Amino acid sequence: MPVAGLVKRNTYRDSVALMALSARVAQAGGVTQASVVMGTPANLEILAATGLLAPELAGAGPNDLLIAVEAGGEAELGAALAAAEALLASSGTRRESGFAAESAPRSVASAVRARPDANIALISVPGEYAAAEASAALMRGMHVFLFSDNVPLDDEVALKRFGAERGLLVMGPDCGTALVAGAPLGFANAVRRGSVGIVASSGTGLQEVSSQIHRLEGGVSHALGTGSRDLSAAVGGMSFMMALDALAADAGTDVLVLIAKPGAPEVQEHIYRRLATIGKPVVLFFLGETALVPGGPRVTVAANLQHAAQCAVALGDGAAPPSAEPIARQASALAARLLDGIGPRQRRVVGLFAGGTLGQEAAGAIGAALGRSDAQHGTEPGSLLDLDGHLVLDLGDDTYTRGRPHPMIDPRMRNERLLQEAARGDVALFVLDVVLGYGAHPDPAAAMQSALVQTRAFAEEVGATLRVLVSITGTDDDHQDLAKQTLALEKIGVVVAPSSSVAALAAGVVAARLGGQTR
Repeated sequence: MPVAGLVKRNTYRDSVALMALSARVAQAGGVTQASVVMGTPANLEILAATGLLAPELAGAGPNDLLIAVEAGGEAELGAALAAAEALLASSGTRRESGFAAESAPRSVASAVRARPDANIALISVPGEYAAAEASAALMRGMHVFLFSDNVPLDDEVALKRFGAERGLLVMGPDCGTALVAGAPLGFANAVRRGSVGIVASSGTGLQEVSSQIHRLEGGVSHALGTGSRDLSAAVGGMSFMMALDALAADAGTDVLVLIAKPGAPEVQEHIYRRLATIGKPVVLFFLGETALVPGGPRVTVAANLQHAAQCAVALGDGAAPPSAEPIARQASALAARLLDGIGPRQRRVVGLFAGGTLGQEAAGAIGAALGRSDAQHGTEPGSLLDLDGHLVLDLGDDTYTRGRPHPMIDPRMRNERLLQEAARGDVALFVLDVVLGYGAHPDPAAAMQSALVQTRAFAEEVGATLRVLVSITGTDDDHQDLAKQTLALEKIGVVVAPSSSVAALAAGVVAARLGGQTR
């Protein structure tokens, strides 16, 4: 298919804006793939690998914005490039940054001069340039929210040490979410202010817990992300510990919630010891941790993400933490509903996730239900579970998002995989997550509708009863509207779980009842 490109010299948009632009251009008629990126060497390599390095892009540099499109014909290419230019022009600098286009800062230094009252810099540039920009912000006394990924580990360690010496927090790199005094950074949800403070090395875990707190009529003081590598042995939990200490000292925070993906054991032990000295109630959920011995009498170990939110709200109200048993009972009842009518050929549970932590939660629940706490990862990129025919994939893995928008922004890649798996005829249950909030797709239910209807049609053709279970991370205050998304999905036969935790546990029960088969 023909490919064409367009270079916008000395034009910059951050990575979130570029992913959204890519997704919208890709939706134009006749377009098979599209990418809007900065012209860095790494991005040029990605365009070449995906067949999108059009001749028009030759000579582009890192300060240039590139639009690359593949379509069915020349007319579609021209229309798509024109639409991309219009979208780029309408993505106004004033709306995105608050600066007028003619006065938009060209450097961290000029931004600080224009906003001397600001104390946080959001860095969202290609990974090879991120450390330099983050260092410039730290040198000017600013905390850093580092959204950029592909930042070398050595740079992360150096940035966090540099920040710690100055009492400045570095959130990231690859930090997707934070809420600072109610201000959303990255992919965050519209959550009311309150007295619960969150520290998380997991972006979608932070989003799920903060959204569940909101639904329980609680509120969040601050939610600080650290980046997924922070609890590694190399980084040593520097940002996690600094954020923990900051919220422990914060007068507006009464209860702390700590959420983490598995980290180095010695780093986790260091955090546990620190908890013994904190004078506030702490709720702890470290994903996959099975031998947790936390310090301090005021530490509550949550069973899952929903339970963490419930415990936090209860402790904030001065009540005892609730049992997690009602969540498990709710999941069992939901599983019985999902199993009703499943045919004998349908032996598989397939989870396709945009959020890595939500996928890990489901993989862990399925593995545990099958009696395998050491859930087997497959060889496929992003595989979180490949066991007895059951499969859980993280489609937000870097392998899938190279040159393509994240599935939270553009669900087409997941839609394609849904249809591929459904065509096999042996899937009993699909488990999916939908993540709402700033930066996410404006109407994910509508974007998934056609693929979900087709999956049911595939099943009906072979006399099967295919179930689709979705958890929605978000609130009614998000611009996508939780209630609206729920209703739209339920109208097409999708079962919407009240939380990612209920969905994960229900998937585990279904997998155990099905028994599974070797793929």
